[in-house]
Order: sequence, then C-alpha cells, then structure tokens
Amino acid sequence: MTRVEKKTFYISCTDGEWAEAKRRAAAVGMKTSPYLVERALNADLSIFGDRPEPLVLSAEDQSRMCSQINFMMSIIEPSSAWMEKLANQVAFLRDAKVTELISEGRFDELFLAFETLFGPEQAEALLAKAVKDWHGAKSVEVKVRGPTRRM
Repeated sequence: MTRVEKKTFYISCTDGEWAEAKRRAAAVGMKTSPYLVERALNADLSIFGDRPEPLVLSAEDQSRMCSQINFMMSIIEPSSAWMEKLANQVAFLRDAKVTELISEGRFDELFLAFETLFGPEQAEALLAKAVKDWHGAKSVEVKVRGPTRRM
C-alpha cells in the first residue's frame, strides 16, 4: 500500500471563524482541515467575473512556472555584460528625461518624480544636484511647490 505524502500548513483566523469552519465541516461529515482544503480547491469564483481558475496551482502548473523562471534566470544571470548594457540604457533614458524637464522649467514634475522614487527627504537634494549639473552652476534658484528656494 502506497502512503500519500502529506504536508502541514497553517492558517490564521479568528476563534469565531474557526468555530464556523468546524461547524460547517461537521455538517458535511468531514474533519476541519480536509474540509478547508476541499473548499479552497473548489471555491466558486464567479463573483470575480470570468475567473474559473482554482485558487491553488496544480503540480503541473507549479512545475511549468518553476522551469520558466529557471530558464529566464539562466539567460540573465551569467551575463553581467547584458546587465551592464541594460543599466546604461536605463541611465541614458533617465538623463534624457531629467534634461527635458529641466530645460522646460518643469521642476515640480521632476521633484515629484524624485519624491516618488526616493522619498521627500532626498528629492530636494537630487533636484538641486540635477539642476546645478545641467546649468553648470554652484547654486541655483528653483521654485518647487511654492516659494523659490536657493539650492
């Protein structure tokens, strides 16, 4: 007789939710854990529209996803030259956009971009550096969100 390998997983729920799960499992003559697994695998997802896929990936889907990720990593990982080329391309695009925003005086937009990416503390310093470098100046005056600031 072949024994099925089982794994143990844990769930988090309130005492009330667990009591309700136990009550429902008992009502259909099942133990609580097998009942919850069966419900997860056969959940009705019709409330989400056209999403008939199960909540849990099949073993075949998991294997396929793992092999695809391994394939992608085998292409990317060994090639540091490829990563360097990609980094240079991203830096070029960033510099072009920063130059465009500065040359058009769109400091608010550039400040917001820096703020989104690096946080409000660093945004002002990054903006000051970008504007100074672009103008080749020791200091500049830039109006960002209100009063003109000397940076």
